[in-house]
Amino acid sequence: MAVGQFKIGAIIQARLGSTRLPNKVMLPLPVGSEKTIISEVIERVKGVPEISNVIVATSTSKVNDGLESYIDSLKVEYYRGSENDVLSRFYDIVTKHKFQYIIRLTGDNPIVDSILLKEFISNFISNDLDYSCSINLPLGCNFEMMKASEIIKAYENTEDLFDKEHVTPYIKRNAKKTEDFLFKNISVINNLRLTIDYASDYAFMNLIYKMIKSKSVKSIINLIEENYWLLDINNNNFQKKEFKNINEEIENILPLLKQRELKRLQKILINL
Repeated sequence: MAVGQFKIGAIIQARLGSTRLPNKVMLPLPVGSEKTIISEVIERVKGVPEISNVIVATSTSKVNDGLESYIDSLKVEYYRGSENDVLSRFYDIVTKHKFQYIIRLTGDNPIVDSILLKEFISNFISNDLDYSCSINLPLGCNFEMMKASEIIKAYENTEDLFDKEHVTPYIKRNAKKTEDFLFKNISVINNLRLTIDYASDYAFMNLIYKMIKSKSVKSIINLIEENYWLLDINNNNFQKKEFKNINEEIENILPLLKQRELKRLQKILINL
């Protein structure tokens, strides 16, 4: 069955309450442009014809009032729901629109490669998957897709606050047919951050926009391979991750301690 016969919703999570870089999704990209980080995400996703609807999901917190007005001015649908129960936002959207599939994105990741997204969607549909995520694109560029029925199951069956905040952990644990998707002919570059959490991430992204016209993943990777010094701009930034236990957290922090030669602290954590 052709992909276009399905109702696929793209839900973009966004908020203005970031502590590390406040109002980041509303920052111009590039600087001086009328476009913003989130409008870049929206424009790129809307450029994928397989996607039926694009909806920005934010919370009812007053801090997001300005985001609602801005999204409305773009003539894009938005939904406001629980601040911490993000899963409930997805559930409400799914049940309202009767989507068959959901693609989950975030408003601070502007490099949405439409060609790769089309390939990812096609693979998901053709293999009749329940859940899939790509795993070999730069940080901020990977995709996550699931059957809408999996959102409903998660909402109806979990009371775990972690599951509700992060939307997909319950699905990852319980979906029957899942896949970690690998794109072919993509060079993996360690420490390449194409997400925007810090001011240095924003500066890095603006430089990318200045240096190349095409914002495809492969074009950016080629640029970095020719100018590895670019990685020094933001490769020390800390990325929030979902950890199952304290041992995973320790493993994540040890390389940073080694880099900064904090030997005594390394020894203490290793011996825990």
